[in-house]
Amino acid sequence: MSKIKSGNPAVSLIRPIQDKVRFGLVFQSIRYRLMRCGLEFTPYYLMQEGINLVTKIPVIHGRQDEYSLEFLGAEDMNIVALNSGLSEEKPHYFLKTGQKCLGLKHMGEIAAYLWINLNEIDFASLKIPLKNNEAYLLEMCTIDSYKGKNLAPYLRYKSYEILKEMGREVLYSVSVCFNTPTIRCKKKLNAKELKLLLYIELFHKYRRGFTYTISFGLR
Repeated sequence: MSKIKSGNPAVSLIRPIQDKVRFGLVFQSIRYRLMRCGLEFTPYYLMQEGINLVTKIPVIHGRQDEYSLEFLGAEDMNIVALNSGLSEEKPHYFLKTGQKCLGLKHMGEIAAYLWINLNEIDFASLKIPLKNNEAYLLEMCTIDSYKGKNLAPYLRYKSYEILKEMGREVLYSVSVCFNTPTIRCKKKLNAKELKLLLYIELFHKYRRGFTYTISFGLR
């Protein structure tokens, strides 16, 4: 059997599929396709995180002294939009509404970032106002050229430290059950599931949320 050359158009079709299988994102991809058709089926966990749950501090694969942490500003949002699939205006809107974007930079270049909401948990049918000692960790993204360096667990742990200094020790996040890489990253830091929920939306008209487990530790 002849090998498919890297320049062959077939490679461009096969590689994304291989990546989804490799990273455990097959069902997540199917979910996105259904959403485009007006059918949303989203099972997800409400999780608790925090520095007190961590038993092993993650380290970067490579020279850690080449990386720095900072909250990103408006001048960084074009890179954030480009790598998250958002419109150019959306990240700026997040900043204006009080969300914070913690960035991990390598020699001045954004390598990964994490959005943080200090006001509320807002995902699908789940909406919970936060107390002064709480925070909600939202979307995290590692730039493609920096994947495989263990940056996501490292940045997440550093966010725990920074938020603790701000008086925010009780941390929550949401993970779609099909998003295997994200759940794997959180499990490295001993994150705990508090609730299993399901959100269904049909053709932007019928919306319903369900809770399937009793919550532990949430208020």
